[in-house]
Amino acid sequence: MNDNTVVKQLIFCEVNNVLMSVLQIMALCISFHWWHIYVILSVIFELGVGASEFLAYKFTGSVGASNFTYFKLHRDGIVKLVLDSMSGDADIYVSSATLSPDYSNYELCSTTCGLDEIIIPSDMIRPIGVGIFGHPSHETSQFELTVWVDSNTMSNNGDKVHFNSDNDQEESLLWSILLGLLKIILNVLM
Repeated sequence: MNDNTVVKQLIFCEVNNVLMSVLQIMALCISFHWWHIYVILSVIFELGVGASEFLAYKFTGSVGASNFTYFKLHRDGIVKLVLDSMSGDADIYVSSATLSPDYSNYELCSTTCGLDEIIIPSDMIRPIGVGIFGHPSHETSQFELTVWVDSNTMSNNGDKVHFNSDNDQEESLLWSILLGLLKIILNVLM
């Protein structure tokens, strides 16, 4: 056999494997209800979006009622702050204009009674002031602050990365094909 024939056979095997996988997925989807597919797709997209995040910092602390505890954030890129009130109720305020944000001077905030989450865009000027506020309804609030950074928006020297490489276009094309196939499958099922 010459090299050309071997390459053609390898390509044929790969195409055959991909087609078999698509047929298996279609057969599996036919046995599911529409909401099963919705849940599966939601999980896939959540994993796809969050796969580039990495844990940068994790702090635990406490803050008294009606008081603030402050942190300074220098990380560039897209940063996600997750504040978990382990006891009491802590809220989070963020600002690039002041390093001591409060409930009247802030740009982003989350004041829920549970898990607070803020996504800081990559174009927000650094350093960023982060204020953790202890709600007055609790004498002390224990919290855990987790800082997640999107590695796709950072470079090694701290500058934003520009995405113009062929690899990104290739990955985008594969996602487009996969989404197109999923749309076809959903249309067949409906």
